[in-house]
Amino acid sequence: MRSKSTIIIIVVAVIIIAGVGFVVANHKSSTGNEYGTGSTSDNTAPTPTSTTAKGTINITNMMFTPSQITVPVGGTVTWTNNDTTAHTVTIDHGNGPHSDPIAPGGTYSFTFTKAASYQYHCSIHPSMRGTIVVK
Repeated sequence: MRSKSTIIIIVVAVIIIAGVGFVVANHKSSTGNEYGTGSTSDNTAPTPTSTTAKGTINITNMMFTPSQITVPVGGTVTWTNNDTTAHTVTIDHGNGPHSDPIAPGGTYSFTFTKAASYQYHCSIHPSMRGTIVVK
């Protein structure tokens, strides 16, 4: 009969192995180059950070998702409001995106022409924040 500590070690090892397998499988299914070409699917779960020539940000549950993306100079980012209330995209400082209220189901797009890091928020709900990195 095995001791409790041996069983616990076996269970922990199985959990670690399963977690590593999940991470490896998830990485393989979402790898693409920095301009968004590759084997990525639009049906994947949102990630905190992504890089693409055309950025898509979903506004859901009072959050910008992903909260940070990277686009090249000339890249266009489109925000889609999937919430039940209006939101804005408002640059924190300087020149950048500044939308009127985006109604539920509506979109707003902005093309970035200068390399920089752009922090933005919703002027209606200031705790909603995001970042666009333009390289």
